[in-house]
Amino acid sequence: MIEDINSAGLPPGLLRLMDNENPLGPSPLALEAIEKYMQAINRYEWFEADGNGGLQHLHPVNMLIQALAKSDGIPLCDPFAPEAPHPYFISSGVDQILKLLAVAYLTPGDRELIEAEPGYGEISEKARLINDDGIPTRLVRVPLTKDHDHDLDAILQAITPKTALIAITNPNNPTGTLLPYEALEQFIDAVPEHVVVIIDEAYHHFVRDPNYRSAMSLATSRDNVVVVRTFAKVYGIRGVLLGYAITSQAIKKKMLVYNHARASPLAIMAGIAALDDHEHVRRSKQVVIDAKERMYTAFNEMGLAYIPSHTNFVMVHVERDSQAVIQSLLDQRVAVSPRGSQVLKGWIRASIGTLPETEVFLTSLKTVLAKI
Repeated sequence: MIEDINSAGLPPGLLRLMDNENPLGPSPLALEAIEKYMQAINRYEWFEADGNGGLQHLHPVNMLIQALAKSDGIPLCDPFAPEAPHPYFISSGVDQILKLLAVAYLTPGDRELIEAEPGYGEISEKARLINDDGIPTRLVRVPLTKDHDHDLDAILQAITPKTALIAITNPNNPTGTLLPYEALEQFIDAVPEHVVVIIDEAYHHFVRDPNYRSAMSLATSRDNVVVVRTFAKVYGIRGVLLGYAITSQAIKKKMLVYNHARASPLAIMAGIAALDDHEHVRRSKQVVIDAKERMYTAFNEMGLAYIPSHTNFVMVHVERDSQAVIQSLLDQRVAVSPRGSQVLKGWIRASIGTLPETEVFLTSLKTVLAKI
């Protein structure tokens, strides 16, 4: 029953399956780090005991870069050396990085951004605002394939001399589909060097395909590729805003000119701790596996088509007006997302919750579909 649901961070009786949040809540190790370091948020510089009776100066950004490089398997020069090059750009969330890229590459004016339709849309919204502000900016939407994948051939055909950015979410949001590494590599090789390709890997932790490869190697070996990742999903620390990009020195330099969204030291220390919380990551991924399997079984029993997902959300074809179904579910205090339904008529996107939350969603969906 919905009254029995007590989702992490929400009052009892409210089920949020709309923002692809971690239903288990934040990493416990991240919470411990926040509690530890929040006592120092009045300080401009942070110190802690060095174990020898003295103090050591903390450099949170450099510490995070070291932790990320270890986690991502990227060899580093010394990140504490002021001139040491590394591929990381730390910011207060992926959305801020996307906005930075939009400002850096679109504000000269008379530039174009290409994105899938439907796609994540955050950078498209920034492009629209830039255009509304009097700086001519054109947004080019390229429909997905019939299999709900990015149509890479059509994107290539849409490139013009004015194209500045291409945004790809992989796995895609809202469809949950996945582009193979080889297809991305061939695509990027065919993209003109003046065009920057952004690959958003917010959901990479949830991919189970044994052939999956991150695009990080493309970002570290090309001058026009940016891979962005977030701590908001599997690590569950959306509220402290932390994300990062992996890219070339040239792109980093251009982004730094416009960077007004630096991550807070508190968020960074939470992120460092979360990277070491392997048990929380394991449990979070297992929740998604179990709940998706339950959803798929139920959708098959209900005769509803769905898109097999490589993420922590699923799109299902409800065969009715999407907005009517979404509103009826909301009336039952179950919130799902309309993302993509403006293009994919009759579809809704539901985030993955715990198994009890999933049962509530499925029961509510059956009730709603029986009435509409």
